[in-house]
Amino acid sequence: MLSPFELRGAMKDVHPITTVWRFLQPLLFGQVHTNKQAITAHYDIDPEFFLSFLDPITPCYTQGVYERDDETLDVATLRKFDYCFEKLKLKPGDRILEIGPGWGAWFEYAAKRGIKCTGITISKVSIDYLNRRAKELGHEWELIDADLLAYTTDRKYDAIVIMGVIEHLPQYQSVLEKFASLIKPGGLIFLDGSACTKKYELSSYMVKYIYGGNHSFLVLHDFLDKLAKTPLEVLEIQNDRHSYFLTFQQWARNFDNNRDFVIERFGEFNYRRFRLYLWGAAYEFLSRSLDCYRMFIRAPGKGIADPNELRADALAIVGPAS
Repeated sequence: MLSPFELRGAMKDVHPITTVWRFLQPLLFGQVHTNKQAITAHYDIDPEFFLSFLDPITPCYTQGVYERDDETLDVATLRKFDYCFEKLKLKPGDRILEIGPGWGAWFEYAAKRGIKCTGITISKVSIDYLNRRAKELGHEWELIDADLLAYTTDRKYDAIVIMGVIEHLPQYQSVLEKFASLIKPGGLIFLDGSACTKKYELSSYMVKYIYGGNHSFLVLHDFLDKLAKTPLEVLEIQNDRHSYFLTFQQWARNFDNNRDFVIERFGEFNYRRFRLYLWGAAYEFLSRSLDCYRMFIRAPGKGIADPNELRADALAIVGPAS
């Protein structure tokens, strides 16, 4: 299934009406409404549909972090969670905000370690699923049904986690200003997502059948330009394109293995549209058409920073002197 996608570059993808409608929607109805329509169309399916291709042990809808190609997705995902937890310097009793908690894989991991979990999403199906899951596990998760851009609160969080959701929030200035308003002084933010070099570059197939609205892969130079206009600062950026290829490849294989179940429950159309999406995305990472960045961002703290901490941050970005 990877080989056919080598032909994509030789095919035209000109659909003016589809393109115009993408950007007309937020102008006519507002960005919050457009986000709601797009998220509902993609995510508000029975959770069993997504669980048919996500890892059955750790159902996270973003990439794992692989050290070897032959590792299981569960191992790679837990490595990512360990890395995230450590870099965020979390400790029991801390309150985190996860933007787009999905099917609760990160919540389960963090809650087991004494972290208080709040999630914000506009997917009703996700909220219902997570409420049931929290009850089954005996956890108290706070779930907020709101668009991030419209969310207001006096609470300040110890950390913010946004895994694979920045693609739905291409209004970087507004998003970063919201982060700054929600994080405690000195608090940390983990962000990752699939990336490309041109804003809003998305095939007509993806717009029509997978992600509607003005979804955009992360554009790093644009994101950093907007971040530089806020008090926030980047501590670390890493590219992990190969891990996202391996993740999508495993999702696609899982989906193929569950073909009969998916077609019986959700119909052949849904099987075929998502099969093309999963294998196509795997090829995009393999062919280096897409990147994957993960980063840590810090809010300014009180007082003077520890020089040793600043030196450690600098080493994380540029590496030790030769």
